[in-house]
Amino acid sequence: MKNALLLKKKARVRKRKRKKVYLFSPRVINGKDRQYVFNFPLLSIMSKENGHYVIENSMLSIFGVGRTRTEAMRDFAEVFDDVYRWYGELQDEALTPKMLRIKTMLNSTVRGVIVAP
Repeated sequence: MKNALLLKKKARVRKRKRKKVYLFSPRVINGKDRQYVFNFPLLSIMSKENGHYVIENSMLSIFGVGRTRTEAMRDFAEVFDDVYRWYGELQDEALTPKMLRIKTMLNSTVRGVIVAP
């Protein structure tokens, strides 16, 4: 009987749901009035968190969020467009080493920019 009292009930452990992750690698991104054509696919990760889709490119520190995949892709494209334009306007001397790496990666990733009339 003593042994029976010493046994503890195991706490029920909730199984964590695995977060579904998808590869998002566009060859072209359509910005506000520009289309960006890449030398190689822009490897990014799409996941669903708290009912929203999130697209993340950790190399460039770019995120896009939306309730649907389409909204997340649109947001990602807008953020990419803004970041590309912003880095293009800055002088290299004004950038930190990390920002300079991002600017270099952006310039080596983008093969061409097609401006819509």
